[in-house]
Amino acid sequence: MSFRWIAVSIAMLLVFSGCGNNGGRVVVIGVVTFDGKPLEDGSVVFSGEKGAAGVGKVVNGNFSLSESGEQPGVQPGSYTVLVQSWFEELGSVQPNGSFSPGKPRIPLSYMDAKKSGLTAEVKSGQTNKFTFDLSSKHGEKK
Repeated sequence: MSFRWIAVSIAMLLVFSGCGNNGGRVVVIGVVTFDGKPLEDGSVVFSGEKGAAGVGKVVNGNFSLSESGEQPGVQPGSYTVLVQSWFEELGSVQPNGSFSPGKPRIPLSYMDAKKSGLTAEVKSGQTNKFTFDLSSKHGEKK
């Protein structure tokens, strides 16, 4: 009976601690606004020194990142961030069979990590919640 209690306790501990090794990834969540309102739809990409490290779908302004669908979170580190959001995605097929030139919902500069101006520092051992406030005037020449 004592062995069974130990086995159940270990099983519960694994369930409540996340069931195993997460490879050092930490949870990253956040909010994206555009001109003061939640961004309806899009995606957020965190890019590190080795390329894309985390991707998350934006739904009504909220996102959470994962390395893949089965691996939530990202490794701690410094990232450049890009945000994509389209009314009509570049290259989508039109009813007449042609390809769309795309209709972006946000300025194209946010869709390029080198031009977005967005960065994030993901740290272990703490909540990693980021807010990215996007503007329709981003990238305009002054």
